[in-house]
Amino acid sequence: MPTVRKVIALLMVAGAAGCGDDSGIPDPPAPSAGLFTAGPVVGCPDAIGQEDAPGDTYQVVADAVAVPAADRLLEPALQTSGAGPTRLFAKWGLLVRAGAVVDVSLLPGWADRARLGWGDTDTEPAAAVRVTACRDGGGWSVFAGGTWVAEADCVPIRITTATGGDATAELSIGAPCSRPGG
Repeated sequence: MPTVRKVIALLMVAGAAGCGDDSGIPDPPAPSAGLFTAGPVVGCPDAIGQEDAPGDTYQVVADAVAVPAADRLLEPALQTSGAGPTRLFAKWGLLVRAGAVVDVSLLPGWADRARLGWGDTDTEPAAAVRVTACRDGGGWSVFAGGTWVAEADCVPIRITTATGGDATAELSIGAPCSRPGG
């Protein structure tokens, strides 16, 4: 099934599951084909809650997603032995503005060093994840998950929105992104 039809089907299921409403917020268009690298899709049923606004330790990216601020050091915990991209895990919540559809992905060259994941604990960490926030309640949908890394590092991620926003953010996973000397 083409990606656009999968997203439409997912939105219809989310609406039937009580995540949609008649609030007047239109269904967001699907992100442009070609921007999304195949990976898990996380939707409204995976949200653990709603927030009115992101907290002070978060930064808003592409006007639709809130991630930990680059100066917030996230301490990873050992998950597996070895040196793979899921060796260490830093837990943090992803906030997505109500009604938004976003793709969160690692930048090229990072697939051997990091992984992302939110929602269902049975889903394998991936290099890219599509997230569809709840339409009702306003504010921001909160998704539990985080970032896996092979070793502590400043991890750049790309946020692509259905409305055409595209931005990069940095996550300080065990190592600060702001280092003396640049």
